Amino acid sequence: MGLSSAISGGIVLVVLIYVLLLMPGALDKTSIVHDAANEISDLEKTISETNISLSSLTATQGSSIITFTVTNNDNEKLWNYDKFTVIITYDGVTSDRLSEVLSFSGTCSGDPSSGNWCIDSISSDVSDPGVLNENESMLIKLRVNENTDAGIVIALLSTDNGITSSISGSL
Repeated sequence: MGLSSAISGGIVLVVLIYVLLLMPGALDKTSIVHDAANEISDLEKTISETNISLSSLTATQGSSIITFTVTNNDNEKLWNYDKFTVIITYDGVTSDRLSEVLSFSGTCSGDPSSGNWCIDSISSDVSDPGVLNENESMLIKLRVNENTDAGIVIALLSTDNGITSSISGSL
C-alpha cells in the first residue's frame, strides 16, 4: 500500500503540475477575450452616440461644385475625416446618371480638385478646432468629375464608425 500510495501521489502531483502549466495560457486567453469584449462595448457606445444629419444641398446646373452641411446631433466627436466616405450621385452634362466616391482633401483653400471633398468651415469651432462636436455643423464642398445637368443630386456621407446620412435635391 505504501508503494501504490506513492505512485498515486506522484500521478496526482504530475497532473497538478500539468494543470498549473496550462493556467497561464488559459489566463492569457481570458485576458484577450476580456479585452475584445471591452473593445466591442466601446465601439457600440461610440456608434450609439453618433448621429448626423445632412442639409442645405446646393448644386448649380453646369457646375461641378456641390456643397452641403453636416450636423453632429449627438455626443460623439467626429474628427477622423479621411476615413469618412462621401458618395455623390448626379446627372452629368455629357453622361447619364453618375455615382462618384470622393476623397478627402483636408480643409478648403478655394475649390477642391475633381473627385475630392474638403471642409469649408465648421460653425462655432472654438473648443476643439477641426473637430465636429455636438450641435456643430460643417460645410462640405466637393467637386465631381463632370458638370451637373438638370436632374437629381444625391449626397451620402458615412462617418468613420459607419453612421450614414443622405440628402437629395433636384436641379
